[in-house]
Amino acid sequence: MEALVLIKEVGAYSERQYQRQDGTTEYFKWRGVVMKHGGDEVYGEMTGDLASKNRDTQYYQNQPYVVKGFWKHRTWGDSNDRHENAFYITDLQTL
Repeated sequence: MEALVLIKEVGAYSERQYQRQDGTTEYFKWRGVVMKHGGDEVYGEMTGDLASKNRDTQYYQNQPYVVKGFWKHRTWGDSNDRHENAFYITDLQTL
């Protein structure tokens, strides 16, 4: 997906340590962004290397950006009866 958005809010870069199944230590890296697209407001995350690369990048509120990314769906709950959609940012560029 590619869309023209306005940045409403950008979160700080974060890392969380976890253990992989093979016992090695890994870090989950992310930076969240709240964007407006028309009348919609959506939250998306940069993860991994993209988040690391843009950890100190200054994004300006109410300025137009082109966001690229993809949606992911998951079910959860006792009977997998709950649903969640998540937007993962793959690129965020100023016009």
